[in-house]
Amino acid sequence: MKKTLAASLLVSVFAAPAMAADCSDVTWHQDVLAQYPSVANACQEVIEKEGKKYVKLKAEFVRYREPHKIQLEVLEQDGNKVSQTVSVKPGATINAGGNQVGWDALPRGYDLEFYVPEDRFEVDEVISATPAPAPAPEAEPAALPKTASWLPALGLLGLVLLGAGQLFGRRRKQ
Repeated sequence: MKKTLAASLLVSVFAAPAMAADCSDVTWHQDVLAQYPSVANACQEVIEKEGKKYVKLKAEFVRYREPHKIQLEVLEQDGNKVSQTVSVKPGATINAGGNQVGWDALPRGYDLEFYVPEDRFEVDEVISATPAPAPAPEAEPAALPKTASWLPALGLLGLVLLGAGQLFGRRRKQ
């Protein structure tokens, strides 16, 4: 009896730091719902760590704004993207392509997976940051056809010389 009790206690202690929960189990704080009413639709998964629920969200990075705010296009389960501004921890860095970079150095278009606590709309931990696919390089435009010739330039030169001849002829008569 003592061994089963001890074993179940050990299992509960080690399983408690990261117990999985369901998106419907999350009780969102009023402030979070005021800022992002459809946050429940963006929930990818829920983990429970140290007695707090954290929700995994996916988004595309748009830009960093002072003080400690990032603008994201949050991917919802129905495929829509919703523009949101999220708080980040001061001095936080992200592993982007093997390099630790700050939010202000992260280029636009990175796909992010991160956890948000249920009681505030703030990035708690970034799981992964992968660059969005690079746009295909533009094809070189074909060489423009050669349409210009020297004939218009020669015609203009002829008009200038005729005008000069008229000018000098009038001066000579005076």
